[in-house]
Amino acid sequence: MSRFSLLLCLFLAFTLTSCANTPQTIKPAVLHIVVVWLKEPGNQNHRQQLLEASQQLTEIPGILSVQAGKVIGSDRAVVDSSFDIALVMRMRNREVLNSYVQHPLHHQLIEEVFKPLIEHYRVYDVEEP
Repeated sequence: MSRFSLLLCLFLAFTLTSCANTPQTIKPAVLHIVVVWLKEPGNQNHRQQLLEASQQLTEIPGILSVQAGKVIGSDRAVVDSSFDIALVMRMRNREVLNSYVQHPLHHQLIEEVFKPLIEHYRVYDVEEP
């Protein structure tokens, strides 16, 4: 093998290996899903307050994204469309989930925004492969 071919092979191997380990290719390990029923179902102002407040949660280290949206009504028996809003948070791992639960910003939003507006909620934590 020529010196050029060897250098080319080493370069390609290094490049492909380094690309495989970049943060963009690592999938988040945890989804934290919160389904919310408002004290005043359908109140657009309250929905908007929750949607805006939930975006602040991205300030917590390890929270990769927060997406939120309102329910899509359905007549299908298998679909529960009784809630008002669902939040889907992507986190790096279980350790982030554990620290998020204790984080002061999380507690502040619960007390100042969420508790006054939310009747009840359900949480689903899912670990991605």
